[in-house]
Amino acid sequence: MRKKYLIIILIAFVLCITGCSKSSSNIENYLNSGTTIDSNAKDIMPNLDDLPEYQNISYKYTHKSMFIFESDSVALIVNYDDKTYKSEKDKLAKKYTFLEEKVDSDYDESKYFIPEYEFSINSYTFKVVAYNKKSNTEFPKSFGMIGTSEEKKSIAYLYFCDFDLDCIGQENDKHPMADFVKNYFDYDF
Repeated sequence: MRKKYLIIILIAFVLCITGCSKSSSNIENYLNSGTTIDSNAKDIMPNLDDLPEYQNISYKYTHKSMFIFESDSVALIVNYDDKTYKSEKDKLAKKYTFLEEKVDSDYDESKYFIPEYEFSINSYTFKVVAYNKKSNTEFPKSFGMIGTSEEKKSIAYLYFCDFDLDCIGQENDKHPMADFVKNYFDYDF
């Protein structure tokens, strides 16, 4: 009996340390996860009803937890025909303001809240959306990114939320933002 309790405690400990994750790709649940990310992301993520006609749309909500730390991420990837893609890409610069430099950490000069304001993953080029007074952006805890792919005629809208995160990447990381997206967004770009 004692051995059984020890095994249960060991399994619970391992789950707490390694963490758990859940994800959903049901577009019906878009910005309707019941978490803080739903309201925060509405500043950056598009309203589905406002999108022009598209060829394909993919959605991915990911919740990761490790012990008491939790993170949420949302990805919406929209594929268009050539003409619509160019039109929607041109609208991005009018609708959003993007960072033009790294965002330094407030507490450690060797670290960054946002170590790269522009980065690539495969055929996508991503830009980090800048803070504005109307948004819920709080680097690195809650912020959005938008990626475009000429090859796929696709626009990827990403939003991340983790109020325990203090910085992104380590001092010697070569691609900290790309690694960050690969780790927190359960989507294959």
